[in-house]
Amino acid sequence: MLVSFPQMRRRFLKFLGLSALTTVVVFAGALVAPRAALAQTAAFSDVPDSHPYHVQIETLAQLGIIAGYSDGTFRPNEPVTRQQFAKMVILAMRISVGEDDKCVFVDVKKSGDIDLYPDNYVAAAARENIVTGYQGSSGPVFKPDAAITLAQMVTMGTRSAERPLYVPPDSYKSAWGGFDKTHSIIARVAQYNGLLRDLAANLNTLSPQTIANRGQAAALLFNVMGTDTSGLNGRFLGDSGDLVRFFRNATGGNDGKFTVPLEDLAKLYVKYGKRFGIRADMAWAQMIHETGYGQYGGDVAPAQNNMVGIGATGGVPGNSFATAELGVIAHYAHLAWYVYHDHLSDPYCVAVTQPAGGPITTPGDPRHFVQGDGSAHKGNVRSVYDLSGKWAPGATYGSAVKNIANRITVTCGLW
Repeated sequence: MLVSFPQMRRRFLKFLGLSALTTVVVFAGALVAPRAALAQTAAFSDVPDSHPYHVQIETLAQLGIIAGYSDGTFRPNEPVTRQQFAKMVILAMRISVGEDDKCVFVDVKKSGDIDLYPDNYVAAAARENIVTGYQGSSGPVFKPDAAITLAQMVTMGTRSAERPLYVPPDSYKSAWGGFDKTHSIIARVAQYNGLLRDLAANLNTLSPQTIANRGQAAALLFNVMGTDTSGLNGRFLGDSGDLVRFFRNATGGNDGKFTVPLEDLAKLYVKYGKRFGIRADMAWAQMIHETGYGQYGGDVAPAQNNMVGIGATGGVPGNSFATAELGVIAHYAHLAWYVYHDHLSDPYCVAVTQPAGGPITTPGDPRHFVQGDGSAHKGNVRSVYDLSGKWAPGATYGSAVKNIANRITVTCGLW
């Protein structure tokens, strides 16, 4: 059964007999803290490549959703307040916010006329039914400075999902079980739909009632961004089998003219999508659009392993890559050039040169150049629509990719 989460939430409230202000407690978020660094660079000294949330933290930092500190740290184990997470989820899901969003919670500090944090972000989250509050003696309160629990954070993140989520069957057993009458219902839906992936190696080792930290906040929202129907970043919530199934259903079983089996190509897209913080379903859809479901037929030949026509313009065949894997890496690295303001700390987020006598044999992007103003990346693309007129000419390019991506269905209940 597929329903939108706001509809599901109203059903929960009706079942529980709870009013809007006395229901589930929710929280807050854009990790804004004293002396937070404004730079877009995300290579935090305390978030090495081996950190379990390295990709999630770096992706969200590059997008300006979270920030580090002036000493170069991120402090992933520090707690998150309710109003901090409210801001974070609004930014992650690209929800509009402005001065017209008036906060009804009497305990949320009013910001200035040009500053939106914290009251306008909290108000926007309440407007979208992402957060609720408590009934205080002098009016509704939000408890903005209270640290949030994992359960509360999962509830808020799940409520912000744009794409409708699947309701798990009665036979589905979640890791946390029925730990209360409100959050446990939503946490079960979240886990079934893959929103809790990589939150821990084993969810059973986490108590939903413990205080959530900054790293966990980034990890959760990285997954929730996978429900954004036009967003490029975050996690593809399915697996490589879902990509293959969609492709074959659309072609009647024709696997295209790729140099590797379709299953191997799909696994590469999932692998490097996670590594670059860019959704594999969106990249897969772009590859399909560019290659005509692997039939090519334009300037680029299948043997070039050029999945998205990098460097190909009007009769020019573009770049060639020695392997399909290098072609996939170049695709993601070139998307990263458009999406992120600065280089990722990943060694593949670099420029490579096309040799005169053969294909590219090193990982990277041959179109990964420094801007005229000295900035490293273009960094002005956040949604698939933003690719129109930038990646390719024309106003409908992004819509064409989105229309393919939104038809890819995911398998639930695997994590």
